[in-house]
Amino acid sequence: MSLRWKIALLLAVVVTLGVGTSSILTYRTTDSRLNDEVDRSLVNATERFLRRPEIGRGRAVIDVPERPLGVELFVVQVLDSRGNVLAATDGVTLPITSPRVDSRGQVVPGFDTVETAEGVDYRVRSVAVSVGVVQFGRDLTETNNVLADLRRRLVVTTLSIVVIVAVIGWLIALGVTSRLRRLSQAVETVATTGRLDVEAPVSGRDEAGRLGRTFRDMLGALSQSREQQQRLVEDAGHELRTPLTSLRTNLDVIRKHGDLDDSTRRQILSDIDRDVSDLESLVEEVVALAADRHADELPEPVRLSDSVAPLVDRARRRSGRMVSLSTDDSICVVRRHMFERAVSNLIDNALKFDTSGGEIGVDVMRGTVVVSDRGPGIPADEQSKVFERFHRAVNARTLPGSGLGLSIVSDVAEAHGGKAFARDRVGGGAEVGFTLPLGG
Repeated sequence: MSLRWKIALLLAVVVTLGVGTSSILTYRTTDSRLNDEVDRSLVNATERFLRRPEIGRGRAVIDVPERPLGVELFVVQVLDSRGNVLAATDGVTLPITSPRVDSRGQVVPGFDTVETAEGVDYRVRSVAVSVGVVQFGRDLTETNNVLADLRRRLVVTTLSIVVIVAVIGWLIALGVTSRLRRLSQAVETVATTGRLDVEAPVSGRDEAGRLGRTFRDMLGALSQSREQQQRLVEDAGHELRTPLTSLRTNLDVIRKHGDLDDSTRRQILSDIDRDVSDLESLVEEVVALAADRHADELPEPVRLSDSVAPLVDRARRRSGRMVSLSTDDSICVVRRHMFERAVSNLIDNALKFDTSGGEIGVDVMRGTVVVSDRGPGIPADEQSKVFERFHRAVNARTLPGSGLGLSIVSDVAEAHGGKAFARDRVGGGAEVGFTLPLGG
């Protein structure tokens, strides 16, 4: 059964239960109220009849008017102690019912519903008198007709409401499920064809509309991710060709010229070692970007100086250079390993480009990490491009590196709600870093 039918059927069932329960309660309340009114009228009529003088004197013959009290609904039947009819309203014979007696054997007033030989229902009240028992009855034809008409009206009304609600439910379900149906078709198209340029229904502010917008955003994110992966593969393939071509050329030279002098052989081996290092660095960076190995790391409040200080000490030991550190007590919510990788890339980048042997400065202030060097600097037209993958400035193309280090810095900054930047350093060189929102 489709969702549309389920919604329409559910609405019809709920309304049927609600209206049906209400109709039953209405009918029972009306029935009870009418019976109470009939019983009350019987009590009043009985009391008036019992005030007749012949009843009080216990006469053997009692004159019963054709219609007591002038009301055609009422009839009277008087019985002696043996159940014989002493007097009765002409034309009506009430069935004799067993009187109610108490523990002392005394007849107590009570109500019964009986049916005459003519098929007419009467409500009967039996009362003990000196001559026996008086049965005072009221015709229920009028009451039964009212209740029968009420039953018909309630049934017709209930069925009409159920039909109307079922139609309305169908229309509502049609409106809701039409968007879900289009969304389902879009999902099936993506699953069968792999296309991500599929339109999703996003109208409405309800759950179906939000689901459509979420699906659209998901398709956009998947499309962007696919484009980035494709670009990464293409760029990585392009970058890998250079060291591989150099390696193949050097190996061909060694293979074809076995009589090379030692100086030339050492130079070729040095070139091979450099190409292998470049390949190793490039593969490591590409794998890190493709695998996003720290994506499952949970953010935590980190005092930035506590994470940066060990990185600065390691850079000093490895390079033998002077690397200064200036920090405050900034605390940011970060993925620690991603943050440390970005800072390491900035320091390594500065050490690589600054060939002056001068001091490398690392400043961590108010959530901003800046690494400054005294190298050749970054041309103004290149400063906005250095964070692109595999982009290398003209003055850096002869230096080792993959062209991915600063791209990773930018990705880390944006993943934490920050932004990377590059600018000229006063006095020469460059300042490269990123900002993070303060927190914790």
